[in-house]
Amino acid sequence: MFYTLTANPAVDMTVSCNGLVPNENVRSGSASYTPNGKGLDVSYAFKKFGVDSVALGFFAGFTGKFIVEETMNMGCLCRPVWVDGITRICAYINDGENEYGVLNPGAPITPQNEQELYKILDTAGNLDCLVVSGSVPPRASKDFLDKVVDHAQARGADVVLDLSSSKLKDLAAKKPLLIKPNHHEMREIFGVQIDTDDDARRALAMAHEIGIQNVLLTMGSRGSAYFSNGEDIWYAQRQFNIKLVSSVCAGDSTLAAFLHKWYDDRDNVEDALKLALATGANVAESVGLGDFGHVEEYSKRIAVRKLPR
Repeated sequence: MFYTLTANPAVDMTVSCNGLVPNENVRSGSASYTPNGKGLDVSYAFKKFGVDSVALGFFAGFTGKFIVEETMNMGCLCRPVWVDGITRICAYINDGENEYGVLNPGAPITPQNEQELYKILDTAGNLDCLVVSGSVPPRASKDFLDKVVDHAQARGADVVLDLSSSKLKDLAAKKPLLIKPNHHEMREIFGVQIDTDDDARRALAMAHEIGIQNVLLTMGSRGSAYFSNGEDIWYAQRQFNIKLVSSVCAGDSTLAAFLHKWYDDRDNVEDALKLALATGANVAESVGLGDFGHVEEYSKRIAVRKLPR
C-alpha cells in the first residue's frame, strides 16, 4: 500500500478577485478553503483513481482537526501525529492575470513528535511505498527526513521524494525510487537551466549519478514533462491550452497519476506520462483537485516520444 507523508500540512485559502490595489481593501469574488499539503494531495488524487493510501503527518489545533476530518470524509485513511499550536493557513490569490501565494511556516514539532511518527512507520502494515512531499515544520531535527527514509527503507519500502529544498540532493545517497522536481527545482539543485532536450539530459544524468533511480521532471506551465529511468528518457507534451485557476495541487496530482500507472508496471511509461499530464492540467483549471472530469479526454491529447540514446 502507498503511504504519504505531509510533515507540514495546511488549510489552503484560494481567492479570486478583479485585481490587487496597494494599501486598499479588495473584495474577493470567491473564496474556498481546502485541506492541503503535498502528500495529502497525493492521497486525495489516489482516491479519485480508486487507489487506497494512508496519509501521515503532523496536525495541530482547529485547522489540523479540519484537515484530518476532511481527509477521512474523502474516504482516505489517516494516522495523524497531534502537535501543539495551529496548523498553518496558506493563501493563494488569483487576480485574473496572475497567481500569488502566501505560505506560512506552520506549527513547530518536537523530537517526541518525530519519534511518534517513526513508531508509526515501524509498525505500519503493508508499507510498500512511502511518498514524502513538501516542506518540513519549524524546529524539525536536521536529520528528520534522513530518519524518515531510513525507517521506511528498513521496512523494505520504496521511497518517493517530492521536495523543493536542497535536502533532496542530500537524500540521493539513499537511492530513492523516484523524485519529482519541477524545472525550477532542478535548476536550483543541479545548476542546469532546462530549455532543450540536451539540457534535460544533462540534469537527469546528474541526478542518476548521485544515486536517484528514476526522475519525473515536470516543466510547470509549459505543459510538459521528462521521465528518465537511467537508461532511457521520455518526453511528454500536452497538445492543448488550459485556463489556469490554481496550480496548487497540480504537481501532486501529476505524481499520483504517474505512480498509479507506473508503480506496478515499470514498462508502462507512455501511459503513465499521458495520465500524469492530463491529470495535472485538469487540476490546474480547478479549485483544489476538481472532479477529474476531463482527465480521460485530455489523456488522448498528450504526445509522448522517447529521446534518442
